[in-house]
Amino acid sequence: MKGFYDVLKVEYGRCPPDCSDCEAACVKERTGREGCSGITAIHAPEVDFHTAVKCNQCSEPPCLAICPTGAISKSEVDGIVRIDENKCIGCGLCTLACPYAGMSYNLDERKAFKCDLCDGSPKCLDACPNGLISLLKSRDIISHFRGEDVFSPGVPNCAGCPIELSMRWTFRILGKDTFVFAAEGCSIYLTRGVSTEAICAIPAYICCMTNVPSTATGVKRYYRHIGKDVKTVAFIGDGAASDVGFQPLSGAAERGENLIVICCDNEGFQATGNQRSGTTSLFGKTATTPVGGKWRGKPQAPKYMPLIMASHQIPYVATATISDPEDYARKLTKAMAVKDGLSYIHLFSPCITGWRARTEDSIEICRLAVETNYFPLWEAEDGKFRFTHQVENPRPIGEFTRLMGRFSHLKEEDLAELQQLVNKRFKLVKALCEMDN
Repeated sequence: MKGFYDVLKVEYGRCPPDCSDCEAACVKERTGREGCSGITAIHAPEVDFHTAVKCNQCSEPPCLAICPTGAISKSEVDGIVRIDENKCIGCGLCTLACPYAGMSYNLDERKAFKCDLCDGSPKCLDACPNGLISLLKSRDIISHFRGEDVFSPGVPNCAGCPIELSMRWTFRILGKDTFVFAAEGCSIYLTRGVSTEAICAIPAYICCMTNVPSTATGVKRYYRHIGKDVKTVAFIGDGAASDVGFQPLSGAAERGENLIVICCDNEGFQATGNQRSGTTSLFGKTATTPVGGKWRGKPQAPKYMPLIMASHQIPYVATATISDPEDYARKLTKAMAVKDGLSYIHLFSPCITGWRARTEDSIEICRLAVETNYFPLWEAEDGKFRFTHQVENPRPIGEFTRLMGRFSHLKEEDLAELQQLVNKRFKLVKALCEMDN
């Protein structure tokens, strides 16, 4: 079944020991019978792991396919997967079919139980004492979509690379009336295509790394000359934005060119073998900032491109990442509304290969970058700064760095120095936000 529906999210592995408040709330709301809950608290004290598991409301539920009595159904209205207890015979096949352990089974009752989101108002949200459960409202997110996916299935990017998801998301929001400009880098595989095969269904022009904004400016001015308003979007990497292509970008911003520039920042020249760039993190290990002997990765602090662009006094600047898709969607919508200058969005995008991370950790790295304030989410509209996602209790930078081999050499004193840099940069942005309140 195709569609986007709401889903319950639990902060994986962050539950306090011995807490089962969510489970108790579910029992009270749904069944009143102990052990018959749609959410299950999991505690493994021997490895200091505590979490809760629940149904993911799969688009094509394997539990539904395997149920021999048709007791399981998925609503086309709200997308919730439900069990009809009157039809359930307690065979337990659904618990074996679920790959996420989202089905619960009670031996005494001989019945299966699962989360049904309390029909859209989950009681476990308020029951969680630490706010680790949230309801992700996918239908609100897709309200920003303006068209179909403009890229064909299957791309040559590395497994786990978030660039594909980011670009598909970006251009579903921007719509088909868009002219995209790109330069050599990891994102170019979607705009340029592979060999003689095209992947992109909208007009795309491949530039040198040093002339993307200049080329986009020429096309924008031509269309304006013939009376057409076309969105001209530069989707480029950090090398083409912060390093070799910075001067044309700065010039376009200073002139007030009406472009949308999205810098997909994977903190290095990754397509050519993981060389350092101006945005590479302090202590980041790359091919040109090695580790060993007197070397401990990149010795310099990274450029903070969003603030550099904001200093041009352009109408709109924002930071974004695909782990917060609704935040990114709102920012793309605001960028499209700008008609009197350049809009710049700095998109954080991990490189699984260059950063030596696990394929499945790309979104988690994005999320932790936000939750540690390594990459805070903010925007500046006409010079007025504000946070778009406030982190009440920032997590230590070590939780972010542990997911990547590029930081595996860091010692305690290195982590302390990196944390200090993160804190300093965050305080600067916070001061700018508070200045306008």
